[in-house]
Amino acid sequence: MAITYGMSVKEFWEDDPNLFWAYRFSYYERLKTQQEIFNNNAWLQGAYFHEAVSVALCNAFSKTKVEYSKHPYGFNENKAITEEEKQKVVQSYASEIKARISQVNAIRNGAEQQVVIKGKSRV
Repeated sequence: MAITYGMSVKEFWEDDPNLFWAYRFSYYERLKTQQEIFNNNAWLQGAYFHEAVSVALCNAFSKTKVEYSKHPYGFNENKAITEEEKQKVVQSYASEIKARISQVNAIRNGAEQQVVIKGKSRV
């Protein structure tokens, strides 16, 4: 099972037992991310297909002619982002990163306390 998660035999037998759970968590997060990407791609393909069929039917049965999109979805060449909007996005990312760092530090501090409680000295 550990090999399925990407853990080597040496790590499984010789390293910290908690490492197994880290590999397991990482494996399931990777699966979840791959599934989300697959679902997004399937949805996007469906959206393109829907537009193509809609344009074809509209052009066949309507007096007004409709054109298929010139650009892929999500690419807005006409939209200019102001400097203020860029700063807001950067601040949002920075706050997310700071929150993640504080979470990692809390986990690390908790792990260090557990090592002291067990009486082991690991660096």
